[in-house]
Amino acid sequence: MAWRDMGIRKKLAVGFGAVVLIAVILGAAGVSGISRLSDDMAYVGETRLPDILSFSRLNYLRMIIRAESLEGLRAEDSSSRDTDVRRILDRRARAWEDIDKTWKNVLETKRHTKKGEQLLEILKVQFDSWRRLHAEMDRILEEISRAQSEERKNLLFGDYAELYARILPVSDQMGRAFDDITEHNRTVTLDIIQKDLERGALLERVSLFALIAGVLAALVLTAVISKSVSEPLVRGVELLSRIRKGDLTGSVPESLRNRKDEAGMLARALHDVMEDLRSQISEIREVTSSLAASAAQISASVSEVAAGAEESSVAVVETTATMEEVRTTAEVTTKKSREVAEHAQQGLQLVQQGKAATDALFEAMKNIGDQMGSIAETIVRLSEQSQEVGEITGTVEDLAEQSNLLAVNAAVEAAKAGEQGRGFSVVAQEIKSLAEQSKQSAREVQRILRDIQKATGAAVMAIEQGSKAVDRGAKEAAPSRESVLALSRRFTESAQSAAQIAAANNELLSGIGQVAQAMENIREAGEQNVMGMKELESAAASLRDMGRRLAALVEGYRI
Repeated sequence: MAWRDMGIRKKLAVGFGAVVLIAVILGAAGVSGISRLSDDMAYVGETRLPDILSFSRLNYLRMIIRAESLEGLRAEDSSSRDTDVRRILDRRARAWEDIDKTWKNVLETKRHTKKGEQLLEILKVQFDSWRRLHAEMDRILEEISRAQSEERKNLLFGDYAELYARILPVSDQMGRAFDDITEHNRTVTLDIIQKDLERGALLERVSLFALIAGVLAALVLTAVISKSVSEPLVRGVELLSRIRKGDLTGSVPESLRNRKDEAGMLARALHDVMEDLRSQISEIREVTSSLAASAAQISASVSEVAAGAEESSVAVVETTATMEEVRTTAEVTTKKSREVAEHAQQGLQLVQQGKAATDALFEAMKNIGDQMGSIAETIVRLSEQSQEVGEITGTVEDLAEQSNLLAVNAAVEAAKAGEQGRGFSVVAQEIKSLAEQSKQSAREVQRILRDIQKATGAAVMAIEQGSKAVDRGAKEAAPSRESVLALSRRFTESAQSAAQIAAANNELLSGIGQVAQAMENIREAGEQNVMGMKELESAAASLRDMGRRLAALVEGYRI
């Protein structure tokens, strides 16, 4: 894709991407170099320098041990020989602790060169030999400190002197090994530092070059992007200024329209706008030429419609008056219907009361018949019971006769007995008297029962006649009851019809009210239409004036 066809976003992305890429490369190189320098400095500070210090410390401690060994020879001639030997042993023990610790650090340090490994192997052999000889020397000093006889001590001092003579060459050789490996470490460290200095100088030159290249690239890209964006914008602003002045004769250069970037899109859109404006101005000129005639026709039509609306308004007023008369008539009809319904309701209530009274009478007559039947049954049972009582009184009378005979016989027997039967005679006389009374009572009861039977017979006859009269009354009352029921149904239907008429009149009144309201709305709408037509007539005049002004404005454009 050509640079001129590339979008502004892509151009900016390319420009800033190049600057960012240069910055990233520069930053990556700087970070890499600084990281390498930091690693080297850390290696020197954490490995090389501590290693050099460790070897220097071991060499120093070697000389301490050597001096203490020489002090052991001198202690032979000292007046406080035993005390001096013990002190020498203590100082050597502390020195050996320091030596062993430092030697351990040396062995744990990793060697990064072949020569360093070789020198360390040589030093290990020498250190082991040197350490064994001094261990023998420490043993001799221990025996000297524990020996009791002078002869033994002198013998041990002689062995100590011989051992000291053997140790000196080993110590000197190990010292030279310390010097060699220390020098090697110093050389390696200085080489690392020198390389870091050279790398730092190279990084500085590369960073400076990358910075200058980045600035130049940014300037070049800025100029190129600015030119590719600003040139079409300047041409577009010139065309828009001409359009603002009414000059549509210009056109967008084809070279700008053929571009594929945003400037090309803007140029094509501006070209389309100018073409659309030319077409619209031409159409507006044609429209404005006929706008005045159309406005005149609209004004005439509006006048005719306004006159028709006024006539419609008058007709609506007359119709509203007629509907008002109909509503008055409907209100009168509704009132009469309500009165009829009320009278029918009252008649219905009276009929319902008569029906209730007839039902009550019919029910009462039925109850009377039932009660008379019950009374007749009761009287018959009473007659039967009176007959049974009569039979019982007959039996009582017979018993009284027999008692009387027994009393007479008893009196005869008492008279025969003389004085002894006098008390029995009195009893017999009392029994005879009671028998007479019982007989008289039984006869009285029989008389009463005969009267009761006669009365019950008459009552039964009367009850039968009453029952027949009740049956006839019930049969004669049935047609009246049916008539009352039929009259109740008629009044109910009349009341319902009157209620339906009243409801229909209410609906009619409601419909008439709605029609009247609708006619009022039509009247108001007609008045609003008349007002709207007048406003429309005024608007048509304004439209005619606007057409003339629009034509004047369109004439100001050059196509």
